[in-house]
Amino acid sequence: MFGSTRYPFNFANRNGIPMIETTSVTVGTESVVLNLPNRVFRWLNDKGVILLRLNQPIPEGTTDTLPIVFSSNDYTQALTNVGGTPITVAQIPGAGVYMIYYDKDANLMQLLTTQIA
Repeated sequence: MFGSTRYPFNFANRNGIPMIETTSVTVGTESVVLNLPNRVFRWLNDKGVILLRLNQPIPEGTTDTLPIVFSSNDYTQALTNVGGTPITVAQIPGAGVYMIYYDKDANLMQLLTTQIA
């Protein structure tokens, strides 16, 4: 199967690791939304690693237990850890670069690292 991990390699990120930047951060009553440009995932492979540049910090005073979600093209996707637990405001220390694994088919966005830059 093309792009499957059944082979000794996968075709994810064959052109390098793409970087996506947030356009804004919106704090709601049920979540904190990291807004991304429209069609940002259109040309990416079906799964792989991306670097997310959080340009705007989450406003101080935001409840630490609110989950983080992404929004693009009026679609939202929760950010989770490798175990599937939602990432909260307390786990995002501020503006900077974060490494994330995504899988379009499984509707999966997993935080791999805390802030790296």
